[in-house]
Amino acid sequence: MYFLKSGMIRLYKKKGDSVIELDTVHSGQVLGELAFLDGNPRSASGEALTDCELTEVSGTMFQETLGKMPEWLKILLRTVVGRLRTASTRIRQLETASTAYDYSEKDGKRSAHYVYLSMIDVMKIGTGLLLVAARNGTPSPAAPGSVEIKVALVNRYVNNIIGVPVAKITSLLDVFAEAGITAATDDSSKVLVKDIAFLEQLIAYLNDQNLMEPAKRHELSARGFTIMSLMAANLTKYPKDAEGLTLVNIAEIRTNETKAQGKEPFRIDEFQPLIKFGYAKTLNMKSATEAIAPVDAARFMHSYRLQKTVLAINALNEQKRGK
Repeated sequence: MYFLKSGMIRLYKKKGDSVIELDTVHSGQVLGELAFLDGNPRSASGEALTDCELTEVSGTMFQETLGKMPEWLKILLRTVVGRLRTASTRIRQLETASTAYDYSEKDGKRSAHYVYLSMIDVMKIGTGLLLVAARNGTPSPAAPGSVEIKVALVNRYVNNIIGVPVAKITSLLDVFAEAGITAATDDSSKVLVKDIAFLEQLIAYLNDQNLMEPAKRHELSARGFTIMSLMAANLTKYPKDAEGLTLVNIAEIRTNETKAQGKEPFRIDEFQPLIKFGYAKTLNMKSATEAIAPVDAARFMHSYRLQKTVLAINALNEQKRGK
């Protein structure tokens, strides 16, 4: 077994092709003690979240020490190990907490699959960030509009009180940093919340999506998001109409990207979900080289950012599922 002198390690259990978060081990704690003491198979796996320094305790060393112990202490150890094994109940509870339901089957039945970061987890962590920022945040002089908060306070509310594992908090902060919502600071005990308004809007969006019937949710295909990405990159090239809507030529974007990539990036008929979800008004097919989609640029970019953040979370889940 190991004594963790410094650093932080996440404990997780494999469930099918996914993983379930169990706990986070901090400096001053041990890991691997259960199988070490009773000789049974390991009940969990570990992964370092930070650089770690560990002290290994070998079986030979332990047996030598055990031989010098009084009988009552040996009985105490056996009792403790027995009680630790009952932690399987806790594991089952965590499995339930990590279950997401899929209603996409045609017969309407729901099927369970395991996810690393459910959208409920994301809302809980995001709400914890908002709470700490509002109650204990310090305005950053270096980044106007940003608020500096203590990671320990986020962990207190989200982990200790709400019950979301620290590993999930750490992972989501990385996703938020890529999305421009948060940023690291020179002080590793603190994090900068850069865009509180967008974070609040993201939580509201996820909550609305969670309350919708599955068939009505804004779940874009990979091709649909590709179209959004290409539109976002080309918005400034196109003129606006009298109502202030940007007239994006989808056919032109498709043609240019086909030449640049050497393959077709999307089909015109794959644009329809963007209209369905309200990201574009309509698609006016004038010719093979002119297919105009009027969009509210500011609203479109906001929706694109929401979709990009959600897809980053989904990508993280896929990555964890593959471990």
